[in-house]
Formats: sequence, C-alpha cells, structure tokens
Amino acid sequence: MDNLALEKLINEANLLLIRAENELEKPQKEMVSFAACQTSKLSIFKFLKAYLAKNKVKITDSDSLMHLYDKCKKYNGSFIDIQIQKMGCVSDTHCDMEEYCMEPKYVAECVNRAKDIRRLLYQS
Repeated sequence: MDNLALEKLINEANLLLIRAENELEKPQKEMVSFAACQTSKLSIFKFLKAYLAKNKVKITDSDSLMHLYDKCKKYNGSFIDIQIQKMGCVSDTHCDMEEYCMEPKYVAECVNRAKDIRRLLYQS
C-alpha cells in the first residue's frame, strides 16, 4: 500500500470514529446505538488494516477483523491490552449484535477500543 492509500485509509477510519462518537453524544431518545456500533467497528477494522500496512505486514482482502487483530498482536504485544475479542459482534461463529450493539455502554467501549488502536497506529 502506498503512502497516499494509507493516508486515505487512516482518514476514513478517523471519520468513522468521529461519526460513532457524535452518535453516542446524542440524547438517548435520538441516539441510534446500532449506527454507532457499526461505524466504530468499521473504524477499528480500518485502523487495524492501516497499522499493518504502515508496518509492512502482509494483509489480504479476505482478512476478517479478528485476523487483522491477531496479526497486530503478533507484530506488537501492546495490542493484547485491547480486548477486541470481548466485543460481542466480532466472533467468526456467532454475533450478539442484538444484545451487544444496542447497549450504549458496550458501544462506548468499542469506540474506546478504536481510539486505543489509533493511538498505537500513530505511535508506530
């Protein structure tokens, strides 16, 4: 991935994270937690992909979020502290979105995970 494509990927991830944060800041009656969940999850995916690309780790189009996360953990042990596997919506075998993505407190945790990954990206 060239520098321009990497910069575009990082910008997309940041915009998604901002959208998720903005959604969570809305009053409870106006907030769509599912929208915040999906945009934060996509920002996590893009931040992981950007981290690996920036560090010249091979990635494929078929890599899932968990595969990208596992590659990041192998490259940098600091990723172990970011508990992505505890997100109820990322399992390769099941999805607890109905329970998990509808709860603002869980979605806020996902937003915080995206911020943690972004911090590691910028530190690399």
